[in-house]
Amino acid sequence: MESVTKILCEQAQAGSREAYDRLFALHTDRALLFIRSRLGPKLRTSLESRDVLQDAYLAAHQGFGDFTYTDDGAFLRWLCRIIDHRLCDLGNHFAALKRQPVELPRADISGPLTQLDRVEHQERVARALDTLSEDHRQVLLLRFFQGLSAEEAGQLLQRSPGAVRNLTARALVELGKNL
Repeated sequence: MESVTKILCEQAQAGSREAYDRLFALHTDRALLFIRSRLGPKLRTSLESRDVLQDAYLAAHQGFGDFTYTDDGAFLRWLCRIIDHRLCDLGNHFAALKRQPVELPRADISGPLTQLDRVEHQERVARALDTLSEDHRQVLLLRFFQGLSAEEAGQLLQRSPGAVRNLTARALVELGKNL
């Protein structure tokens, strides 16, 4: 049985606007949590997560034709890479005081109670991620948001795959305690 993500990717790349919108909406919550975690407390005072998401969606829209579905996590990993690039660009702009954030409206795709529950959950997870050490936060973002293997994350963190797996386990325990 084909996954929802795969079907939506195929339909969106075939030109279905509805599938395209649903594909992005399906990944909104995780993308927002990823953004909030990557912003950190300092940048969060200057940038709104939804503004960053809107900016990343624009970049993703422009490059969507180049996206290739390989597995269910491929779309989120691709989107997280775009978000990382956008955060770097936005951080540079704010560091140079070149522009201020602009709040962009967003259409809600769920009812108010469901959305409130999601927002509260995201806030709890984001606060818990903020309390982690930089190593723990980074390894969780690499493994669970960017979908990297222990080997790939180890190359970026300059650690062995075994050390990355141990670090991930310790980070998850710490995150669980903070939640």
